[in-house]
Amino acid sequence: MNTAQPPERTSERLIAFLDAAIAISMTLLILPLMESVSEAVADQRTVVEYVREHSWQLVAFALSFVIIAMFWRLHHGILHADTSAGRRRTNLQLAWLFTITVMPVVTALTGGLDTGREVVASYIGTLAVSAWLLFTIAVVERRTRTAAGLPVAASIAAMPLSLALLFTLALLLGLLVPSYLWLFVMVLVTPLRAILLRAGVVGR
Repeated sequence: MNTAQPPERTSERLIAFLDAAIAISMTLLILPLMESVSEAVADQRTVVEYVREHSWQLVAFALSFVIIAMFWRLHHGILHADTSAGRRRTNLQLAWLFTITVMPVVTALTGGLDTGREVVASYIGTLAVSAWLLFTIAVVERRTRTAAGLPVAASIAAMPLSLALLFTLALLLGLLVPSYLWLFVMVLVTPLRAILLRAGVVGR
């Protein structure tokens, strides 16, 4: 009597878990602002006064929200539900998720403390580590799907590598001269991606 083999474990549950955790992390970004709103209401401050006093917190929140959303969109395009969910591959996803879940903490530090070398390094450094892990995920995903005979874009790792290189550059510059303005180097991400593809550093 033939026994039916159980289907291979896919990444469907893993993706659902990652999406839920990322959504929670994005929600937690707002908590420091909610506390400051309560204080402003208690002190009978106007909206203009509140925005003026907490402008950097608002900027940090908006910046982190956009960056996490960008990472999620890239990750969403890299990870596919029909890819086998092995232990090493899952652990890599969880390592990347850690950098996302810690973002509310470094964002709160960024919005609440003066722009010092340690604070800048913790914020941009977290982004750089997250980008390098996302690049690794893309490389592993490409190899895993290729080995399984599943379709995969050859250029899947190009954008994560571009982000990783530029966030690392911003981190090094931020260590030399502490400033979040170095994040503006990210405007070069699309040209850098094109250069990497043209040079054959990543697949076309």
